[in-house]
Amino acid sequence: MTFFAFLGALSVSVLAFELLSAFQSAFSTFGNNRLMNLQPSRPIQKRSTWEALLIALWPGRFDPDQAVNMADVVSMLRQAGYPYDSPGEFYAVAMRDFTIFLTVGGLLAGAIASMNMPVAAPVIALIFIFLGLRRPYVRLKTLAKKRAEGLRNNMLIGLSVLGSLLSSGVGVQEALRRASAVGGPFCNLLGLLVARMEVEDFTKAIEVTRAHLPDPADVEANLFLRDIHDFFANNRPLLSSVQGLQESVHRSVVEITEARAALVRQRAGLFGVMAVMGLVLAIIAPFMGAGMF
Repeated sequence: MTFFAFLGALSVSVLAFELLSAFQSAFSTFGNNRLMNLQPSRPIQKRSTWEALLIALWPGRFDPDQAVNMADVVSMLRQAGYPYDSPGEFYAVAMRDFTIFLTVGGLLAGAIASMNMPVAAPVIALIFIFLGLRRPYVRLKTLAKKRAEGLRNNMLIGLSVLGSLLSSGVGVQEALRRASAVGGPFCNLLGLLVARMEVEDFTKAIEVTRAHLPDPADVEANLFLRDIHDFFANNRPLLSSVQGLQESVHRSVVEITEARAALVRQRAGLFGVMAVMGLVLAIIAPFMGAGMF
């Protein structure tokens, strides 16, 4: 009981400090609004007391300057298409998600403990804490998966445009630049590749582009980057490679579409059978009840 009383007192103190800080900030802004118009000031991002407490207690998880998984976070941000402007914004969202799950888990654990089930309360709290820690990373993986699906579909369009430009005699770099104007995940990667090749070596530009693939194990995308490298390094013809890769991507898209259609038909058939069974049970249920009485 002493521990819970301490936590309650700490929570009330933090809440009171946050309210006073908010009122002080509001009054300061109201009183100094004329001074703000004299010269532009750089906005200062302030952390709440709870965020500062989380960073102090767990810097390896929530502090961008000391996070142990910073490399993994940067890699996932690249694969997901930068849904956050910076790793710092990602960790701020991670703290907010963790706070929400921690609050919900604490409330549920307290409710379960009040129902004379103290053994299940810590389990519920730990489950919500784990979910709160994993949710931001799961969100990035989900975004990367959706981007990988969009890249495959957009790759077919981008390769078609690129093959048409190359067959008409347009240079490779210019064809890449024009194809990138189509838009989409794959065409945006073409734009990134062209932009990086203008400021650094093509080998480094290809590696940077490969790091932004939503699925590092994507066979077609890696084959395309390898063909680009072979063209610039060994002067290998690119048009035949693009045409062959276009046919491969087309077959892959058709197979994925057919697999989804088969899954939809399977589920539709299952739902139809269940609907018929429910209709039959609804028809015979009154007679079964009458026979029992």
